[in-house]
Amino acid sequence: MSEKIKVLGVLIDSLTAKAAMQEAIRYMETEPINTIEVLAGQAVIELVETGDLREKLEKMDLLVVGDKTLLELSNVEDRRLIREAETNLFLKMFMRYLDKGKKKVFLLARTQENLEAFQAHIEKYYRNMVISGMEAVEERPGIDDMIINKINGAETECVLSALPSPFQEDFVERSAHLLDARLWLGIGEGIQNTRHTNVKKKRIWDIFVKLMLKSEIKRKEREQS
Repeated sequence: MSEKIKVLGVLIDSLTAKAAMQEAIRYMETEPINTIEVLAGQAVIELVETGDLREKLEKMDLLVVGDKTLLELSNVEDRRLIREAETNLFLKMFMRYLDKGKKKVFLLARTQENLEAFQAHIEKYYRNMVISGMEAVEERPGIDDMIINKINGAETECVLSALPSPFQEDFVERSAHLLDARLWLGIGEGIQNTRHTNVKKKRIWDIFVKLMLKSEIKRKEREQS
């Protein structure tokens, strides 16, 4: 069992990127499906604003920290963990694993535009990865069943979800147990950080997230005092 850190009421696995990779590879070699989420970006903001999200996150088989702010504000002093979270090392390593192994992946995104951008990113940087299918998760009757059938029919090994929170966690809760795949990897918008990004824009976003988290932590401290 890994050590846990508590962030805004959620217990998160305190693992190095290497240890998280070992778990992810084990999931890829076993059945039934396991779920991993890289906690960063919009999921952090939603976590502050949506209490219901906490329970859904803790049902994931593995939560990986993808935002150094979460560690810093949880008083984690391990520089290695902070550096790995800042560089999104786990996600980079796992994407290379999928690419090198020519794994079959199924892509999910919120809109058709997001999906096409996601597909373009995979095809540009991970040319050996096999895209067995993809779908935009829209809110319409019967969409869950349709997506489940498409994933199961594609004989995919890993579902790569770029769905934003809380849509991602809601879909997992409703549907993961019906999926015939080895692994669900929820990356939110994290895929954008595995390659070149707008550094200035990322710094502004990091500051925004940090301010939101600090505000929430202070509010909770006031409630408990």
